Amino acid sequence: MLFSERDPDHRHNAIRIIRDVVEIVAILAAGFWAFYVFVYENRIKPSFTEPQINIGATMQKSSQRAGAVGVLLKTDVRNVGTVRFYFVGYSVTVLGSRLMLSTRVLPPEGSDWSEVTHTSFTLSKPVAVYGFGFITGLGNPSSPMGGQLEPAGSLEEEHTFYIPARRFDLLTAHVDACFAKYNNRTIPSRLVFRKGGVATVTCKGAIHVGYDVGSLDLR
Repeated sequence: MLFSERDPDHRHNAIRIIRDVVEIVAILAAGFWAFYVFVYENRIKPSFTEPQINIGATMQKSSQRAGAVGVLLKTDVRNVGTVRFYFVGYSVTVLGSRLMLSTRVLPPEGSDWSEVTHTSFTLSKPVAVYGFGFITGLGNPSSPMGGQLEPAGSLEEEHTFYIPARRFDLLTAHVDACFAKYNNRTIPSRLVFRKGGVATVTCKGAIHVGYDVGSLDLR
């Protein structure tokens, strides 16, 4: 027995000390939690996390008239990461190709025997049939364009274009884009049209992506 009934002051002092210690611990715990949430989670952790971007596209025939085929192009840019990102430049090019059959199996394609492809057809050199693109003010200060995506955010667009009927067998959508994690400095960028009419975005110091995102068999 630490304190007797004859020494109530000691008992009250002990209770007061314990209460003060509990309050101090609670204040420190709240401070550590606030630091974790508002400083580490919102500032320190994002500074080490790179944006994660997913781009997709679908195409489908929408109409056919006067010797032309209408195609509906749907594009979708998604932020699948945990930090926001900013658009620097963005372009989509739709390429048309013809299918050419061969009477024999063509020689295998591949740099080594770990991956080869046997096929009885080839595709003609692709030709640009439709495209669009832009550079934002982050890539060119004179541009009125801009945009950003928060985590779980998306940008969906629809475009309809027309191609001559029976001219192509396959359409392929190709995207070329640049994104940035921050918007505190200009990233000099521009749209460049490569051989075949493919629009690409040139940028330095930004996240660059370029790949095929969808196709449509017109046969």
